[in-house]
Amino acid sequence: MIELIAAEKIYRRGSEELHALKGIDLDIGKGEFISIVGPSGAGKSSLLHILGCLDKPTKGTMKVDGVNVAHLSEKKLDEVRRKKIGFVFQQFYLMPGLSVFENVSLPMIFNKQNTDKKKIAELIRMVGLKDRSDHLPNQLSGGEMQRVAIARALVNNPEIVLADEPTGNLDSENSQKIFELLKSLHGIGYTIVMVTHNKDLASRADKCISIKDGRIL
Repeated sequence: MIELIAAEKIYRRGSEELHALKGIDLDIGKGEFISIVGPSGAGKSSLLHILGCLDKPTKGTMKVDGVNVAHLSEKKLDEVRRKKIGFVFQQFYLMPGLSVFENVSLPMIFNKQNTDKKKIAELIRMVGLKDRSDHLPNQLSGGEMQRVAIARALVNNPEIVLADEPTGNLDSENSQKIFELLKSLHGIGYTIVMVTHNKDLASRADKCISIKDGRIL
């Protein structure tokens, strides 16, 4: 589903070059659950941003479903993101003045789609928040807010869910619950890629990728 070939990412600050990724080769198959681990500054976020088409490799090839997206226009990249990829971040990024239902519906609004109320209600039920649909974010726990973020990530029927430290702001109990939710999504066919510092959770994925100094170990 996703293939990186000799991918590099170089950031330039004036005359200085920072090599965040160095010759990354990586295959992610349809329906896999992949975890990515490594110390701070290892290149995990740079890798996830490229996998999610939020950024392009400076060099190398990046394919999604066999299509090289490394040279696509921003408009085309946005289309790939909207159709194929759902994002879950460490920060929940919920709109404080909107209800759970309204927050989950936002991607449909941004895509100028009619709000599918039945589908949104089903996603909210699936993540275990059926009785919280009308609640505002400040009425929810951290674990509940992350569940809302996961439901929002699924609303446009992505094939791939990219989770960047999805348990980073949660206690151990809620971290476990969010991981089990991701595992349940994997069980019904989603491809999951999760960046995490939690080695215990990472080890329970199908495949654990360790990255250091911009290289896969």
